[in-house]
Amino acid sequence: MYLDHRVTIKIARILNMIDMSALLLDNSGNVILPEGDQRVFNLPDAIRQNPTEPLVYGGITLIGTADDQPVFVCLQGNSEEVKKCALLCAELINMLLREDMSQTNREQSLRLILRGEVETSEFESLAAEHDIPMHGNRCVLYFYFQDLDAEAALQMMSDGLDSEDDLMTEVGRHSVAMLKKLSDEEPFEEMEEYARAIENSFLTETGKDVFVGVSEPHEDLINMPEAFEEARSAINVGRIYHSNRSIFVYRNLLLERFLSEVSPEMSANYNGKIFNRKTARLFNEEMVHTIETFFDNSLNLSETARKLYIHRNTLVYRLEKVQRAIGLDLRNFDDAVTFKMMMLLGKNTGNRKFRL
Repeated sequence: MYLDHRVTIKIARILNMIDMSALLLDNSGNVILPEGDQRVFNLPDAIRQNPTEPLVYGGITLIGTADDQPVFVCLQGNSEEVKKCALLCAELINMLLREDMSQTNREQSLRLILRGEVETSEFESLAAEHDIPMHGNRCVLYFYFQDLDAEAALQMMSDGLDSEDDLMTEVGRHSVAMLKKLSDEEPFEEMEEYARAIENSFLTETGKDVFVGVSEPHEDLINMPEAFEEARSAINVGRIYHSNRSIFVYRNLLLERFLSEVSPEMSANYNGKIFNRKTARLFNEEMVHTIETFFDNSLNLSETARKLYIHRNTLVYRLEKVQRAIGLDLRNFDDAVTFKMMMLLGKNTGNRKFRL
């Protein structure tokens, strides 16, 4: 469950009144409060199975706010007094959340829909109440701002919104989602350029980077939670394999999505067939950049040489050097595909701590 900043402030006031160390965790174990705490805890199976029953272990007391989609209060201590305090905090927070859910505005309703926090039976009534069409060709754009709060980003984006049919909402501390209507004037094929225009605008106005994920187009509002996950997944997967990019279209990451399913152990094994101690000097930063540029330019020798500001013969020499070392001629399509897959598998073994 996502808590917007207004509810978070109210919960923080409750926790600040407690004369003991207190944390608020989401259902994945991420720390929500205090803000800025980047720790992630492994929630025991016992508390997941029975969230509203206090669990005492390792010198702490843990309790969820509700049976369905809870957030968790974690208090330092394991005495009866701490247990009673945890029960009281959980109930107070649950009352705040129920009140917030009962007074949803259009933005909050959209957030609940996109995050899949609405029962199927409630979709139509919630959409009708806030004039959100059930049908229409739309996609979801997910914006992640590393150094900018979602509230500020949402305000800036709302000021420049072109169409009343495009809806936006906060979906995280630094994340905004847009439900974007597609039309003949603005078809899906132009969504990457649309995202690029927003990125350039933010960079110009704030100097802050933004990452954008673009989902597949969908016709029904009931499919928007799927679209939301596609857009978020596009950023998660895209950043692993393309660290130099900031805009990721879900349908253009088919190979990367497939490779992300390969285990780190198997990835390391196959990557090591090409990238190992014997080839370490060959595949230095310059060589890897040369090969990536060659791939980005569809194996075109002349265009790649122009982009790298080197002579065509120098590029050919480098590629032949690779062929002599590993037996793959990167000018050949099949060999190039093999090499690229092995190279991308190497990124599966890196640090995947960043996840939206």
